[in-house]
Amino acid sequence: MARPKSPLVWILLAVGGACAFCCTGTLGLMALGLFAADSDTPGTPAAANRAHGSPGEPGGFAFDAPQGWKTQQDGRFILEWDERGDTLGVEALRLPAVPGLDDAEGKVARLWQERVGADWNDVKPNPLVMRRFVANGARAFFTAAVVRAKNNGRTFRVSLYLVEAGDRLEPLVFIQSFMSPPGSAGEDMSASFSWNTSYVRVEEALKGVRGSPVGLPLVDDAEVVGHFIYGTSTGAQWVNTYTGSTTMTAVSYSIDYTFGANHAFQYKYAGASGQVGAMRFGSEDDQGTWSVKHDVLTLAGAKRTRRYLLIGAARSPEGKRTLYLMSEHPGWSLAPGAIGQNGELYVAAD
Repeated sequence: MARPKSPLVWILLAVGGACAFCCTGTLGLMALGLFAADSDTPGTPAAANRAHGSPGEPGGFAFDAPQGWKTQQDGRFILEWDERGDTLGVEALRLPAVPGLDDAEGKVARLWQERVGADWNDVKPNPLVMRRFVANGARAFFTAAVVRAKNNGRTFRVSLYLVEAGDRLEPLVFIQSFMSPPGSAGEDMSASFSWNTSYVRVEEALKGVRGSPVGLPLVDDAEVVGHFIYGTSTGAQWVNTYTGSTTMTAVSYSIDYTFGANHAFQYKYAGASGQVGAMRFGSEDDQGTWSVKHDVLTLAGAKRTRRYLLIGAARSPEGKRTLYLMSEHPGWSLAPGAIGQNGELYVAAD
């Protein structure tokens, strides 16, 4: 039975905060640890746009803002543009460095709550933390979510990144904004459709981020070892407008992975789909070997090979181990819509 696609069980993404475009919260105003470099000639674009540190060297950290971003006196970078009559924007700023590389997921969650939660509404505690590589191969831990400004209720999408830099973590915040012309209706809905569009500019900015050290695995083998389960269920009710009769359709499935310390794996799938009362059921199993390279988990099974993009191995709010995987598909992306549609959060069964 072919495995159906479904929405992600846990929809995350975007941290909220007071955007410098319109708000006055401490997150927008306290852009500490500002962008500056003592190795460039004062007054040059490189001096204004490069953070202190040499990329890839011990303790090194650098950020080169893309062309066209405006540098503010307090060190923030802002980019605004017109999109079919609406105004989209992205802001980037740094916060003070966080000492130590240990418990990076916990530090993301604490900084999220202390800085973002203090300035924005609708900020959920215990965010799920993801991982990625920045431009030069250093690791970054991040989370993101859509939140509301306290002063006007507008929605923003905020991402918080902690980039490894020697013996510390360097925080970067990206704030995506959306504004419709005065008198426009449905701004919240329009804003929700804009996040994928403005996220492209965030990804462009991340190409200028470099930390250290480089060459470390995104997820250690020990974090993969274990028994993990993912499951989802969706349903829809249909009403015949002529007769008034109703029917229901549903899609439900679960996936069970066991990853051994000897790099052997076992896979089990069970699912059902169709009209309630006449659903079709199916199952599948496989076994083979698993391996992690860079940020890809490859499962070489006896029946077929599966590949996943690794985007996290954090603890759930209940303290359980997780593996956050994105199924292989053309054009792997960390855009909000891509993760929400293709990401699967596997929770440890033990």
